[in-house]
Amino acid sequence: MTEMTSLERVATALSGGRPDRVPVTALTISRALREIGGPRPEDVMNNPETMAEAKLAAHARYGDDIVVAGLDGCFVEAKAMGAETKISEHMPIVSENRRIKSWDDVDRLPTPDLDDFARTKAVLEEASLLFKELGSHTAVAVIVSGPFSTAGNLMGPDNLARALIEAPDQVHRLMEKVTDYSIKYHRAFAGRAHAVVVLEPMTATELTSPAHYKEFALPYLRRTFQEIADAGLIPINHPCGDTTGILDMAVDALPQKPPHAVHASFGQALTRPRSLKWVQEVVGDDSISADPGDPYSILMLGVKKAVGNKTCIAGNIDPIGVMLEGSPKNVEAAVKQVVAYAGEGGALIVCPGCDLNPDIPAENLVALVEATKKYGSYV
Repeated sequence: MTEMTSLERVATALSGGRPDRVPVTALTISRALREIGGPRPEDVMNNPETMAEAKLAAHARYGDDIVVAGLDGCFVEAKAMGAETKISEHMPIVSENRRIKSWDDVDRLPTPDLDDFARTKAVLEEASLLFKELGSHTAVAVIVSGPFSTAGNLMGPDNLARALIEAPDQVHRLMEKVTDYSIKYHRAFAGRAHAVVVLEPMTATELTSPAHYKEFALPYLRRTFQEIADAGLIPINHPCGDTTGILDMAVDALPQKPPHAVHASFGQALTRPRSLKWVQEVVGDDSISADPGDPYSILMLGVKKAVGNKTCIAGNIDPIGVMLEGSPKNVEAAVKQVVAYAGEGGALIVCPGCDLNPDIPAENLVALVEATKKYGSYV
């Protein structure tokens, strides 16, 4: 097999095939700013040229296969619809002063034109710059918010959780409006990116039950992902956190035919015993145990068995214990395990289970990419 370009490699994996080697992305999203001197995110997030410069610098240094546009992907749609920005240590999030304080506020939510709101306009332009520079040979993805998490950002996670029980019809009304606006934004990346990664951290089973996922998240995600695919973009579902109770639904939310992917940490085999039990049940082996130094990788054994024939799997290097706190040797060992557990037959992308802390050592990012090249070859 001849050597593929990064774009060919990623496209093959997302289509369920076996490329020349496993693709890898370092997910240097906010971390990329360190490559251009470390400006504060809030100072440059609406400057697409600076954001693109940072992503290009990180890609040039680490040589991964996917470059990701965006910064505060979990929050852009909520901000456009009226949520207040709050400056946190690593990125601008949303304020606890929630936009929705009564159900009447749903009808008053703004839905500005994408060019009239600074964040949507900036992310679209950043993606365009990256696509123009790299898109012929390297995959360009963009991070956006899923409708359920956007609803939570507008009214607050605690308020949303209560409303799922006390006012389900009102939640559906909110979800319809949020989904309509989100789709408009997501489809606008056609011709500016190859893939759209939909972030849904509030659907993780630490926060939302599988029953509530089925009723309040799944129908709107199905519509969202189909619209993304219909626009000529590749949908990637990122449910975040523990997915052991919703993994089948997270995959069923995607269009029937690839290309597409599911990306997450998928669970934690030490702090969440149910995660390990799920792997044992799926694989049919009660003797399976977790490595105390890497309680994430073992999840890929179950994920590959459960859904590896349905979609591409992306993950799940521990972003804290391995990438932030570990050594290059720890990173290499984790990559080796992930490839061993989930690499057979292709349809795997190695990457951290979530966005990276800006303090990740550069040598660990180098190790991530180099280890994937070392252990992920199919040639």
